[in-house]
Amino acid sequence: MKRYLALFLFILFFQSSEAETKRFFINKFGLAEGLSSNQVLTIHQDKSGFIWVGTPNGLQRFDGRKFMNYRIKTPGHQSAKSVSEILIDQSGLMWLRVGDDYGYYIPEKELFTKIPFEKPEERYQGEHLWMDSEGRMYVVLRNNKILLINLDKGIITDLKVPIKVPDGWRVRSIFEEEKGFFWISSMDGIAVYDSHKDLIYTSTFNPLNLPILNGPDFKEVSNIFKDGHGIYWINYWAPNEHLVSYDTKSNMWKDHMDQIKAPHDNYQEAYGLIALPGGKLWRYGVQTLADFDYTNFRYNRIIQSDLIYDRISKIIWDKSGGLWLATDSGLFFIHFDTPNIFFNQMESQSGNNEFQAIKEVIHNADTNIWVGSWGKGLRLYHPRNGLLNDEWIKRNSPGTIESNQVWDIHHDQFRGLVWVGMQKGLIMVADLKAKKAHYLSPEPFDGSTIRTIAQDSDGTVWFGTQAGGVVKYEGEGFQVNGFSRFRKFQGRIPKILVSKNQNLWVTSTNDGVYVLNPKDASVIRHLDNTILNSNIIERIVQLNDSIFLMGTELLNKYNVNSGKNEIFSFSEGLLSNGILHLEVDQNQLVWIYTPNGLTRFDAKTNTFSSFGTNHFFAQIPSDGRGGSRFSNGDLAFLSNNAILIFDPLQFDRNLVPIVPMITNVELFGHYVGDASIPDPRRKFSSQENSISFDFNILNFPLQDRFSYYYRLVGAEEKWVESQQNYRAVYSLLPPGEYRFEVRSVNEAGILSGIASYDFEIQPSLIQSGWFKTLLVFLFLGIVVLIYRLNLNRVLAIGKIRARLARDLHDDMGSTLSTINILSSMAKTKLGTDPAKTSEYISKISENSQRMMDSMDDIVWSIKPQNDSMEKLIARMREFANQALESKDIRIQFEVEEKILGMKLSMDTIRDLFLIFKEGINNVAKYSMADEVFIHFGLEKNHFKMKIKDNGKGFNPKQVDEGNGMGNMKKRAASLNGELTITSQLGEGAEIYLQLSV
Repeated sequence: MKRYLALFLFILFFQSSEAETKRFFINKFGLAEGLSSNQVLTIHQDKSGFIWVGTPNGLQRFDGRKFMNYRIKTPGHQSAKSVSEILIDQSGLMWLRVGDDYGYYIPEKELFTKIPFEKPEERYQGEHLWMDSEGRMYVVLRNNKILLINLDKGIITDLKVPIKVPDGWRVRSIFEEEKGFFWISSMDGIAVYDSHKDLIYTSTFNPLNLPILNGPDFKEVSNIFKDGHGIYWINYWAPNEHLVSYDTKSNMWKDHMDQIKAPHDNYQEAYGLIALPGGKLWRYGVQTLADFDYTNFRYNRIIQSDLIYDRISKIIWDKSGGLWLATDSGLFFIHFDTPNIFFNQMESQSGNNEFQAIKEVIHNADTNIWVGSWGKGLRLYHPRNGLLNDEWIKRNSPGTIESNQVWDIHHDQFRGLVWVGMQKGLIMVADLKAKKAHYLSPEPFDGSTIRTIAQDSDGTVWFGTQAGGVVKYEGEGFQVNGFSRFRKFQGRIPKILVSKNQNLWVTSTNDGVYVLNPKDASVIRHLDNTILNSNIIERIVQLNDSIFLMGTELLNKYNVNSGKNEIFSFSEGLLSNGILHLEVDQNQLVWIYTPNGLTRFDAKTNTFSSFGTNHFFAQIPSDGRGGSRFSNGDLAFLSNNAILIFDPLQFDRNLVPIVPMITNVELFGHYVGDASIPDPRRKFSSQENSISFDFNILNFPLQDRFSYYYRLVGAEEKWVESQQNYRAVYSLLPPGEYRFEVRSVNEAGILSGIASYDFEIQPSLIQSGWFKTLLVFLFLGIVVLIYRLNLNRVLAIGKIRARLARDLHDDMGSTLSTINILSSMAKTKLGTDPAKTSEYISKISENSQRMMDSMDDIVWSIKPQNDSMEKLIARMREFANQALESKDIRIQFEVEEKILGMKLSMDTIRDLFLIFKEGINNVAKYSMADEVFIHFGLEKNHFKMKIKDNGKGFNPKQVDEGNGMGNMKKRAASLNGELTITSQLGEGAEIYLQLSV
């Protein structure tokens, strides 16, 4: 009976003037879905499965979910133009007509290369691209001629065209029956070009005795085609449009135009045709769409309220099973695998039907379907006889409004009755055997609407009311006094469920769910919002001995054995948080009617399977009311004005999972490639680190039947389930090598293969390995440098200490020894020789003064603030004045300004000063001069110091250098300098020091 019932309903409602039954399930795409214009000029499917769409606003690519815009770039500036033709040749090169220009297009570069016409042509009557079996491209100028696209020369030309036509014939279209055998449709008739023999056949030259050429003398032929059944189809005008067929088996001609002609006088054309796999044939055009029935040898027009258009410009076959229609009202997809579903949207011009209940009633092996609405009462249907005579039901009706306001229907098989709950406590009891209906308002209902009816295994019938009352019926057969109050709750009672162990599960809109003992009305358990998501529960089903599913907003899965409740929402895969009805199928899957369509829930795995926007279930009404499961397993769902019935087992859960395709890779929102192009970009700089991936199965009817999981190897190892957008976004990725992976999984949990996309984010200069190595070495160098500086400082301090010790020993040691000796000598002469004692004391004083001066020089030289030439010159000037003024020696001091900024080391300053000091002391002690000239200068990076006096002079050869002059030369040598002392008797002396700086 499974398909018999659906067939009954199909015939029943199709014959009814209140309903439309569709032949095909259709998806429509327009501006709201991302199409750039509702006027679609052309479409084409590439080898990957993408649909390319041409509109007045340019070129787009569609993967079943997302329209992607492509720019048409040409050398130089060009404003946006329409794309009216798309064709991909055998090499995979895409050809476009952009505005009035033809050329080839590279999608990944968005680059259009125009192929110009060799010379001006008459193009005002229309034209189209065409490709022969060898992959040669042509432009057919309507009512004119055939042009060849010569890619080698880069022109569109009428020279050396491989297809020949009779002289002067005005071509309209070409059909290649077999390789090299071309049928030519023209304003002048039909011709054939046989390229193998290089001959043109016409009605006047027909050596092959072709029956078409021997037939009627057709003129103004739009197209000719031969289908897989050996039938020729000819579309011509004379003066109106005709569509004739010629059957080569029966030699019969037939005109089919009346079969596809619309029942009005509007303009119509049937210029387009497409042969489908399996031999099916469709015609299309202006206000024309029809498929051919070879059994009855006639066309059947496709007329559906969800397929409205004026012109179909092109139809293509999708290899996944279906047709894409390019129309002036958008892009349509006709499903060829439409499931066996009965769906009827009832007319509502006379008011909404407000269907509330549907129930299968089987009595004496006779099956009827009872449908109740809130406002239009009951309707009874029979599989063989259609709409039943329901006068016996209405015969005793009180005729009140309430008698047409049905809330629930229940078939009482114990008593052979049908219980119908209505408004204001009215109940109708139908005796199926006696064909008699009783209408009554039992007092226990207190005039409250009867919302739900259930029955336990003992035959007791349970009722729930709008006022929160639970009423039971225990009478034999039908007895007016068989009703009694059972329990009262706060809020409405939308559903009573008798569980498998015969307890009563009572839902309410105020206190959640009560589980009652049917014997004494005691509360076995109470489920409120402390365990459920809400106190408002209107739907409930029992899945097995332990699991109950319930809810109104969100889905609750309650386990009576463990007391655990799980809550599911949109975030966990529920199609919508609103639950309109629940039904359980034979496989223990729960079908959930939501405002966003149907979904099914597997309680074993806690997974939802939503059929997606491409499926019929996505377009059912959003105002679901109720439903039922029939004895054959079919599920029925009701909405305000529609009835939906189907076999749930036809929806296979074990579809073979398909490997997804990575359909788009974007860098900061800009397209950089996808898996369909041969060499997408795979290397990115360190700053190009925000990448997103779109993925999909390019099988439009099935792409929403799978779940998708993805991960980015190199950043994460865990697979992530994709949500509704089928997109993965990664931001601020560090440099490294990555692999994006995506796969699909069917409802049974079987995984597909993996689609992957490898890419690399290259490190910046400062992130590169060699730079990090350089930094390590630089750091080590700095550490070594700091160590060496510290070591040098320590050594310098040691050196200073050693020098100080040496100086103190040299300058002071001998002086102190002399003072010590003089002191001892003065002591011995103190009483005997006062004059000698005074002499010793004077010498002690002189030596003490000299020692103090040496100490002062040492201290001055080690102070850091004195490490400059300016400070040194000042010190020298001061010393010279002290030493020479007491001798009445005039000083002429000359300093070149450029030496004042020189920075010298402590040792250099000290040695310079001591050399200078020794020289001045010699002038003061021995020169007997009255004037001295002192000069400091800088010449070619050489420091110069000159001390010249005008004293008595000396003979350098006869003078013992002693410690003074010897120390001066030693100090000059330690400075890598050169010290020269020159003098002549009576000419004074000169000390000249030169050292490199």
